Amino acid sequence: MSREVIVTTGSRLHWGLLSIAPLAGREFGGIGLMVDEPRLTLSVKVLSEEKDNVVCSENYISKIENVINMTRRNLTGPSRECYYSVEVQSEIPQHCGFGSGTQLSLAVARAILMLNDEDQFSSMELAQRVQRGARSALGIHGFESGGFIVEGGKIDSSEISPLVLSVDFPVDWKVLLITPTDRAGISGNLEAKAIQKLGSMPVSLTDKLCRLVLMQLIPSIRVQDFEGFSAGLTEYGHAVGEFFQPAQGGIFAHPQMAELENLLSLKGILGITQTSWGPTLSVVCRDSTHAEYVSSIIFENGYGEFCSIKIVKPLNRGAYTQLRNIA
Repeated sequence: MSREVIVTTGSRLHWGLLSIAPLAGREFGGIGLMVDEPRLTLSVKVLSEEKDNVVCSENYISKIENVINMTRRNLTGPSRECYYSVEVQSEIPQHCGFGSGTQLSLAVARAILMLNDEDQFSSMELAQRVQRGARSALGIHGFESGGFIVEGGKIDSSEISPLVLSVDFPVDWKVLLITPTDRAGISGNLEAKAIQKLGSMPVSLTDKLCRLVLMQLIPSIRVQDFEGFSAGLTEYGHAVGEFFQPAQGGIFAHPQMAELENLLSLKGILGITQTSWGPTLSVVCRDSTHAEYVSSIIFENGYGEFCSIKIVKPLNRGAYTQLRNIA
C-alpha cells in the first residue's frame, strides 16, 4: 500500500495593511478573512521513479516545483531522496487578491511533510520553510485557523508577522466577490517596488486604522452587528485605498470597480473594499438574500459582462488535510 495526502483550503481576502515604513514600531500588519471559495484542492503521493510529476495549470507548475525542492531540502535521511506526484484538482486564481501563492505553498509543504511522518509543524513553521510571509502573514495564519484575522506586523524583515486575533466570522454573513477579468493585480517584486515608492504611512492613518479594527470591526463581529461592521470596513478600505492611490491609480486598482462602489454606495450598500492589490472587490452582505440583491444590481448595470461574480461563505476553520492509504 502507498499513501496519499489531500489538502483543501480556501482563499484569503486581504482588506488592508496597518503600517508602511514607520519611523518606529512594527511594519505591515493588517486584517483579512478566509472564505471557502475559490478553493484549492490538491493531492500528493510519493513516486517510485526519480522525477517529480506535477499536474496543474501551466502557471502553477514552476511554483509547485520550487516548493517541492525547498521542502525536500529541509528533510533528513532517506526522505531527501524521495520524489513526488502533485495533482491539483481545483485552483485559486492568481493575482486576483486571493492569496493563492501562500495557500499553494503551505498545502504542498504540509502534504510532503505528512507523507514523511513530519506533521507537527505549524503554518508559521511551514511558511519559514517555503519562504512565505515577506510582507503579509494573513494567509499563513488563515491556513491554520480560518476566520477573521488580525496580524500585528513585523519589526525585523526576517520574521513573520505574528497573529494578534483569529475569530469566527458570522456564518450568516456572506461575501460577494467581483473580479474583473481584463486585468490582474500586482505581486512579488512589483508589489515590493510599489510599496517602496509610497514612503511612510502617516502615524495618524495607522492610528485611525487601528482604532477602526479594535473599536469597531472586532466588536461588531463579536456581537454580530452587521451595520457597524460594514460601515467600519468601508471606512477602513477607503482610508487604505487613499494612501495606496499613487501606486494603483485610484482608491481601487480597477477604475470600473470605483464606479461600481459609487453605484452601490448610492443604494445604501456598505461593506465594500478591495482585497490586496485587487482587482477583486469584496462586499460583505447580511445574508444570502442580501447577497443576491447586491448581485442583481451588479448584473443589471452591465458589470457581469466583464466580471466574475461569486457569493461565498466565511471559512472558520483551517486547511483540511486527509492522509489515506491507496492501492
